[in-house]
Amino acid sequence: MIGNLLDLTPNKVSRDYSGYPIVFLGETGDGKTDSINRFLTSVAPEGKKPLFIALEDATMIVPNIMAVRVHDEAELLQVYGQLKNPQLKKLYSCVVIDTADKFEQMNKSFIQAKKEVDIIEDIGYSKGKKYLKSLSGIVNDIRNLGYPVHFTAQLYKTTDFNTNKVIYKTKLDEATTQQMFHDAFLVGCVKLDNKSKTPLTSDRLITFKKSDTYPDLKDKFGLPDTMHIGELKSNLDKVFENRYKNEELKDESLITKLDEGESFDEVKAKGLSYGALLSDNGRLDEAMYILKTEIGANEDGTPKTFNDLTPAQIEVAKVVTIKLEELVKKYNLN
Repeated sequence: MIGNLLDLTPNKVSRDYSGYPIVFLGETGDGKTDSINRFLTSVAPEGKKPLFIALEDATMIVPNIMAVRVHDEAELLQVYGQLKNPQLKKLYSCVVIDTADKFEQMNKSFIQAKKEVDIIEDIGYSKGKKYLKSLSGIVNDIRNLGYPVHFTAQLYKTTDFNTNKVIYKTKLDEATTQQMFHDAFLVGCVKLDNKSKTPLTSDRLITFKKSDTYPDLKDKFGLPDTMHIGELKSNLDKVFENRYKNEELKDESLITKLDEGESFDEVKAKGLSYGALLSDNGRLDEAMYILKTEIGANEDGTPKTFNDLTPAQIEVAKVVTIKLEELVKKYNLN
């Protein structure tokens, strides 16, 4: 819910680094899970630790990790249900989905089983993608509970056919990459330190510098090109010290409020009630114009309705509902 604009105060930047969504990428065995756990644990507020949603067994052999093993959608929903308990906010600083690849695979398997198809494309390209986007929306649901969400993901080595250059990229559908990359402040590639005498047990190296070889990387802070994981916090400290004055900073996380907000069904019900009210008072054409403008039209030109939206499109539903409400107020309808 938007607050009163008359009560706004100047924004302060959070120095709780666990509140800034990050993604650690890497090839198998490079230590991305252990590395992100070490970093997020080092920056967590006192008494808190990152919570890992472990979607593969490999997570469970990482020492000193707080992880719950999740095998399917039902178990993921159980985790989400427990995260609604405010007491858990005292224990966990953030949530890590490990890995994005397994998250997407689990979502696809659920859709395929539910629709009785071998691949989601068999449902119809647009519908399959829409279902996948809807299931990926649980990431936003967790964020809305006040938990920053971080990811790990697998990198795959490919060779460009035209240039013969080696490229390391993720192989994920758009619905998953949007959830993973869109809000991320840092996307880094974890590597073994081959100069170390014990590379498998030493502190890993990480780079956030985007390049032709690593096109998926991102750095919104301006960190050094390469560093050890153990140096990441101190380098962030230097960036914040040079960029901001002390009075411009705060200790609270970027995400602090426990805000479940309205559900998709609640928004939809409210929108339908406004639509019915406008229809009963001779304003149906204006209501239908809003639907056609915001949701779109069918092949026959008729406006699409709330029933054409999925829960993942809750923001579209909210916009339509607000505009219908404005019409109701404009004509003083009860």
